[in-house]
Amino acid sequence: MYKLFADFRPARLSDLEGINKLIESAVMNWPMPTRLKRRAALVLQYDAVDLDHFSLFVCGRGAEILGVAALDLHHSPGQGLLHGLFVLPIIQGHGIGKQLMQMAFDWAAENHLESVLIKAEGVSASYFHRLGLKPIDRLGPDDYPHQFEKILELQKLVASAS
Repeated sequence: MYKLFADFRPARLSDLEGINKLIESAVMNWPMPTRLKRRAALVLQYDAVDLDHFSLFVCGRGAEILGVAALDLHHSPGQGLLHGLFVLPIIQGHGIGKQLMQMAFDWAAENHLESVLIKAEGVSASYFHRLGLKPIDRLGPDDYPHQFEKILELQKLVASAS
């Protein structure tokens, strides 16, 4: 487990370059044509304005960013959106994504949200299934095909009891 060697914390402005480098590395490992991967990597990267809109959490070791989770607290009333979850491909499978996601869920509960929606890429849908997140049905043909929901009610009760 990388927790012993890494720091889990909210992202800072100085992390953006490392975050975007990580996203590019992760996307370039997706099973799709290289041209599409390059385009997707650009669209998925964050900038300083995004730090005002999203709550970003990182796992870092020194100046290197190993993982990032982005949470939109204002997706819809009572519901946040896990906007992105990326872990450096060579260290996936060591619990970093799960810890980052838990940080995002805890932050959502502390901000009085009832649930978090996850719109997963097809390549990562099995990951969210393995974590036991509740799959939700598409509302229409244009809706995201792989969606999951994390209900935060129990976390919210625990957080308010502290």
